[in-house]
Amino acid sequence: MAQGTPNTQQSYKVSDSFPFKWINKKWKEGFHVTSMTTAGSRWGVVMSRNSGYSEQVVELDLLYPSEGIHRRWESGYRITSMAATADQAALILSIPKRKVTDETQETLRTSAFPSTHVKEKWAKNLYIGSICYGRTVC
Repeated sequence: MAQGTPNTQQSYKVSDSFPFKWINKKWKEGFHVTSMTTAGSRWGVVMSRNSGYSEQVVELDLLYPSEGIHRRWESGYRITSMAATADQAALILSIPKRKVTDETQETLRTSAFPSTHVKEKWAKNLYIGSICYGRTVC
C-alpha cells in the first residue's frame, strides 16, 4: 500500500484465468491496470482511477507477444505492467496522459537472469523497469 499516489479508487480481481472481460468492464468505468501478478496459474490484477494513463491495451499470448509489443510501441504505448504463468504472458501497455520525453524501452527473454546484459545497459543509462518470470517458449 502507498500514500501520496495519484490513484483515488482501486478495484482488484483474483482469477483462475486472465480476467480480460473484467479489465474491459473496468476500463469503461475509468479504471486502468496499475499492477498485475501471478501465483501458479492464478492471476491478480489491480486497477485504479486517476492512474495517469489515457489509454491502455493488453497483449496476452501463449508465447511472448513480440509483434504486438513492437506494434504498440510504434503507436506511443509503453509497457507499464507484466506478468506470466507457465502458460501465458500478459503485458499492459499504456499511453500516459502527460507526454514523456523520449522514453526508451526494450525487452529481453532469457532462460537465466541476464546479469551481464543488465550491467551493459546500466552503463548506457537504461534501467530495469519491470521483471517477470514465466514460460516464454513451448
